[in-house]
Amino acid sequence: SAQALILAPTRELAEQIDVVLRQLTAFTPQIRSVCLIGGVNMQRQLRDLQRPKQIIVATPGRLMDHVRRRTIKLNNVKFLVMDEGDRMLDMGFLPDIKQIIQLLPEQRQNLMFSATFSEDIKKLANKILNKPVLIEVAKQNSVSELITHVVHPVESIRKQELLICLIQQQNLQQVLVFTRTKQGADRLAQQLIRNGISSAAIHGDRNQLQRTQALDDFKRGLIRILVATDV
Repeated sequence: SAQALILAPTRELAEQIDVVLRQLTAFTPQIRSVCLIGGVNMQRQLRDLQRPKQIIVATPGRLMDHVRRRTIKLNNVKFLVMDEGDRMLDMGFLPDIKQIIQLLPEQRQNLMFSATFSEDIKKLANKILNKPVLIEVAKQNSVSELITHVVHPVESIRKQELLICLIQQQNLQQVLVFTRTKQGADRLAQQLIRNGISSAAIHGDRNQLQRTQALDDFKRGLIRILVATDV
């Protein structure tokens, strides 16, 4: 059974981690990983689990599906990694995480990564980590110095118009736009396309194939604008 478990809050992040793992273990065939996420055929994942896997990458919800089916064992896990701990809390995964931890051996190494270090994250860390060492790559909750902030005061009804103007005037080629709602993401992507700007929307109502295809097209430069909720 697996020796390492990596938890991620979203399917996309779990897939990214799995891709990197496969690259790192390309020349060590004795180390295999499996990615367990929602939106992917369960039977395919069951087939993948039939072969020994040393590393499991999973979203909490799908991992619990396998736990309930008794298709996975976590009793030999020596390393637990939680990526984007703050997002785990935001997305309500704490109950699943608590159940998963109860299935793991008490003797293990825990690592938690978080973009922010709020009081909630501190509480979570204190619950699951034993005398943790805090490593900060920047001051708490600080913003990267490589990011330039610009604010454009504008009426709500003219936000789309302003965005289109900025994209066209500055000839922006790779833009990530966040919206509050799924419907807003779809409407904005459609409006951009009507203005001759290649775009795609990504959110929780899109199936996994659509989400993966949109991300791939964006990375390859086939679309200029990716409109997303906080998926």
